[in-house]
Amino acid sequence: MINMLKRWGAGRLALVTLGLAAAALILMMRHAHAPAADERVALEPTLPPAAEALEGNGRVEPSCEIMQTMGFSRCGHSVTRRVRVPEQLTGADFQAVQAYYDLWQIEAYAPASIVMSREIPLYCPMHQVLGVSEAGEIVLSRNVYGDGMAVTAAYGIGLEDVAEDKREALLVGLGFDSQAEAEAWLAAGQ
Repeated sequence: MINMLKRWGAGRLALVTLGLAAAALILMMRHAHAPAADERVALEPTLPPAAEALEGNGRVEPSCEIMQTMGFSRCGHSVTRRVRVPEQLTGADFQAVQAYYDLWQIEAYAPASIVMSREIPLYCPMHQVLGVSEAGEIVLSRNVYGDGMAVTAAYGIGLEDVAEDKREALLVGLGFDSQAEAEAWLAAGQ
């Protein structure tokens, strides 16, 4: 009977050991195939800074993707868009790309991907902007071009028809989240 208990204990010990070894092997394999978050960041390819691109002289590939970030200084918002490289820049070097996008700051450059940014002294497309047109009329406009405003409503009143303390704000342009808010502000100033 004692021998039987010893064999049963040894068999049980062998099974537990085998199970632990299998679990350890699975964990080791998972760790080997899935790096930790901080290791993944180090493994991801990064684009060289634009300054290094001058030395590398890499040519733009036809499938190159451009990531453009426009910062709008009037409201503090930014918009990022991804676009394909224009056909005329395929095969171009860094200097040609820089000349083509002369209003932009190229932050990273590689043949397959270019990152650039630009600060624009306007409100972003999310805002309605109450201001004064070139003719001196109060208008509501919106940034529909990214770098230019388009009039969306004209109110048929001049700057002189608005309370004096609100005129300076209108000359600079005042951003609102909606047309109703802009019109309420304007009504309160007459």
